[in-house]
Amino acid sequence: MKVSLTLRLIFICMLVNISCSKSKNTNDNEAPVITLNSPFDNQVFTAGQTIQITGTVTDNKTVAELHVHVNNNNTSAILLDTHQYPNSPSTNFTESLTAVAGIQYRIEILTIDAAVNESRKVIFVTCN
Repeated sequence: MKVSLTLRLIFICMLVNISCSKSKNTNDNEAPVITLNSPFDNQVFTAGQTIQITGTVTDNKTVAELHVHVNNNNTSAILLDTHQYPNSPSTNFTESLTAVAGIQYRIEILTIDAAVNESRKVIFVTCN
């Protein structure tokens, strides 16, 4: 009886271990690719103009997370902070904010795939 119970417990532990494994992602060493269509690095805006942040993220497997962060580069104040969880091989993003005179903006796109490979793209734009 003890042997039967022990074998059952071993079998259940093996099933749990197999079902919880990350084997589908173990061969994925490729980070997602970020394509930023706008704005371009060091672009200058006028006060009141819309800063349109657009682009695409692709991955050989699955884009798990996409973050768009915009900070005032002079004060580090967070001006825009979005998070998406697309769970697909490709996703587009579009965010916008209104340019304010005298601010240099730090725009960061961060993406993570299902295997936790990470990519970042950082650009700076200013408003006169």
